[in-house]
Amino acid sequence: MTTQEHAGFEAKAILWDFGGIFTGSPFHSIDDYAETLGIEGSLLVQLVLGYGIVDGNHPWHRLERGEISMIEAAKEAVAAVENVGVANFNLQDFFASMSGENSNAEAMFNGVRRYKNLGIKQIILSNNIREFGKTWKPMLPDGLFDGIIDSSEVGVRKPNPEIFKIALAKAETLPNQTIFLDDYPEHVDVARSLGIIGINVGPNPLEALTELDSLLNVSSS
Repeated sequence: MTTQEHAGFEAKAILWDFGGIFTGSPFHSIDDYAETLGIEGSLLVQLVLGYGIVDGNHPWHRLERGEISMIEAAKEAVAAVENVGVANFNLQDFFASMSGENSNAEAMFNGVRRYKNLGIKQIILSNNIREFGKTWKPMLPDGLFDGIIDSSEVGVRKPNPEIFKIALAKAETLPNQTIFLDDYPEHVDVARSLGIIGINVGPNPLEALTELDSLLNVSSS
């Protein structure tokens, strides 16, 4: 994406993924733990979380849609890893390795404040689970975001296009007035296919703020 490609557009809303932007990203931090188990990080994420396969009946997909409990999904996730011959897998260690505080979190929230002060709506669009709601939602500064689309509450998860349509309805914006940030490229690709302006967030999420500042023609100072 280049600034020139979207010259002259007026942003009305920004949709933010949560994990990987305001916390550490599982897609950029799992490799060290996977290496201790003798498995590729991408395969481990696929087995446990179902990322990299079509949205469907994988237990974690069902969990993120609010269809089953964390206990049910956890049992199936552990079994899936053990069934490929991996020993000593521990789900708590898995989550500890892929999450945690992002040292740039406050800078990211300051970026959200900067764009909100421009009159742009700020909405969280997250694949999440009900059991985690009391943990991650309090991490959001009071009054900063104009809405939260939680997959486990709406019954649909990224990359299903329907969740983006739900977010657009919540924001009351058109796709070409909307920006979406996520650390998982497939999600960004789907958003772009709907006409939403997408930004891939890499290991350093501050780079995404730089891209946003350029796109919106605003100063970070």
